[in-house]
Amino acid sequence: MFKNNTYLLASWFLFGCSLTFANDNLPSQDAERKVHWRMSLGMNHYAESNMQLLGPEIGVHVRVNGLDLLPYWQFEGDVLLGQQKYTSSVSGRLNGAPNIETRWRALAPIGGTDVGQEGLSAGLGLHTLWNDLRGTTTNGSRGYERIATQIWVPVRWTSDAAWALEGGLLLRGQHTSRLSQISTTYADIRNTQKSGAYIQATTSFLLEDGKRLTPFVRLTRLGDSDIVRSRNQGWIEPYSQRWQIGAALDF
Repeated sequence: MFKNNTYLLASWFLFGCSLTFANDNLPSQDAERKVHWRMSLGMNHYAESNMQLLGPEIGVHVRVNGLDLLPYWQFEGDVLLGQQKYTSSVSGRLNGAPNIETRWRALAPIGGTDVGQEGLSAGLGLHTLWNDLRGTTTNGSRGYERIATQIWVPVRWTSDAAWALEGGLLLRGQHTSRLSQISTTYADIRNTQKSGAYIQATTSFLLEDGKRLTPFVRLTRLGDSDIVRSRNQGWIEPYSQRWQIGAALDF
């Protein structure tokens, strides 16, 4: 399942190695404070003009802050694994389509406040997405892999770690549709995306055992991409909308 997505796994491996290196160079009493891990469970709903995807997803989230070289910066990573149902009025239905999304962010405070405390922070983010629609739908249509890489500018307002509101604007994205997996007569299509935004709201509850539960809701919208010509036809990645809702727990 993952043989064509080694870049996703490599990014996760390299990020994990960097965290290990950071931990090895921190005093043991500070490791827990500087590196925070969470797991999440939620639902993912993606929709565009002719199809939609719906299914559960599980996530692993890490946050690193207070590093000696960059004491005011915060580095975050999310890896979300989903299993989705594909539905289309044109192409039929397909169950069990895997989905992998990763998000990496570097945030710095604006106005002199510490990242993670009350105040405003901003930075740069890298998102990747892999969606495997290979297989045959209920009406005999064949699917293919969809891969996206996007650069974002995130801005976050945090209120005493009790709640946070984050939004982001897309700088640039590339979306690859591996149409050659349908037939060798097709060529893979790479569309460029320049319009998009997301907003995410989270709140936080301290449980009796001292762990923290963080519910969240996230909305992402991407505008139409450019048009790529292939086989005397114009191919576009259309406007899309994605809702994600769930809760994360510290561990």
